[in-house]
Amino acid sequence: MPTEYEKLPKTGYTQDTPKRFQLNAGALLENLTWVKGAEEAGGKWSGDLIGATSGGSSISLVNTFRQAEIDGVFTAVVGADSIESSEGKFEVNMIEWTANNLKRALLADVKTSDGTLYPEGFDVITTRREVKTSDYIENLAYVGTITGSDDPIIIIMHHAFPTGGLEFEPQDKQEGIYKLVFEARASATDVNDTSLPVTILFPSIADGVSGLAAKGKTIDGAPTEVQPTEEDTK
Repeated sequence: MPTEYEKLPKTGYTQDTPKRFQLNAGALLENLTWVKGAEEAGGKWSGDLIGATSGGSSISLVNTFRQAEIDGVFTAVVGADSIESSEGKFEVNMIEWTANNLKRALLADVKTSDGTLYPEGFDVITTRREVKTSDYIENLAYVGTITGSDDPIIIIMHHAFPTGGLEFEPQDKQEGIYKLVFEARASATDVNDTSLPVTILFPSIADGVSGLAAKGKTIDGAPTEVQPTEEDTK
């Protein structure tokens, strides 16, 4: 007779695991908005791509915790934790060069040359020493892929503020890559809400292959009992 410990799982892998992988570098859009459709229509997303990337991106959503210091207590205690601060950061390796992205990186102004000081046909980017309201992006969204769903995973950073400046290393036989760094900011009206101004949309269907079957979708490699029936696919 097997003992109890022999019944314990030896891996975290389940039949749903292949449907829960995050794939590829994804895309970043600014000012992502969902517009609900009329009556039974689903709706649609709108937003503007910030450009093509190379080498992927880095997303960091981090809480810093504090343990209350209590005399006579010499170890960390359940219930004594509090969130001291929260930080949301996107680091994006851009391969596509645009005047708008350079403007963002430098917190600069941009205008089209009139041919007087500089030739026509150029955008003139000039730095400044002040932060303007227009430097904040309403939101910046990472849109990625989850294997078990036709819907994307979306991470939305609200009031994204560029903090990284502009650095790049021009080299022969290689495209120039520059990094854009954005950090989340709370709006002035939400200053009393100390939570991180980030929203994550995770597709419900990716929670299991049974959800795919419920939508009438065949699941490669899944057992027969969770596959959609003929009635489901009609």
